Amino acid sequence: MALSRRCLAALPDGLAAGVFLFTWLRPLAWVRELVGVLVLVLLIEFVVIQAGPFLGKVVYGDLLGLSPAERRRKALVLGVVYLVFAGLAAGAFDTWFPALLFAWLFAAKVFAAVLGRRADATGRQREMGYWVLSNILFFAVVFAAMWLPVPPLGVTEDGAFYGLRGLYEWANRPYEAMAAGFVYYAVMSVVRLLDPHFGVDL
Repeated sequence: MALSRRCLAALPDGLAAGVFLFTWLRPLAWVRELVGVLVLVLLIEFVVIQAGPFLGKVVYGDLLGLSPAERRRKALVLGVVYLVFAGLAAGAFDTWFPALLFAWLFAAKVFAAVLGRRADATGRQREMGYWVLSNILFFAVVFAAMWLPVPPLGVTEDGAFYGLRGLYEWANRPYEAMAAGFVYYAVMSVVRLLDPHFGVDL
């Protein structure tokens, strides 16, 4: 049972890694704007990562002495706050699509946390460990992609060609975002998959 849970929990990040790699290799295979969409995915991922501690209080609230009503209130507040972020992202890009991206990324975090839930302190500590790892890994891959020689592979145009606006690093070199996204999601997927204690008491 633990293996099946690990596979399911690793699936969302694994799929994301595959999409980043495929787009890095063949950016025009689906739609030209896909590179720009994936840059947005990484920007939203950073916001979603910060929900980790709050999400932990919802998933493990019963073990922290919270009543079902308090857990529901925290879940509602968390949803409203991040819905506002999603709305701001949608407004910035003049489309509602970022809201869907946000919903997918947030749902993936909830999905993995619920699947891996353990009714003991170990479960809470492990989820906190995932949150710390995701923060460190995110910054590591982002800065590594900027400082190390990353091959553009199929992403040979500047960001404007793929629908990106602005004068920031990823708009000038969107292939760096493809590399960072691929490594980030691949590592997170492998970590979930190889965790031998993932949800073992469920």
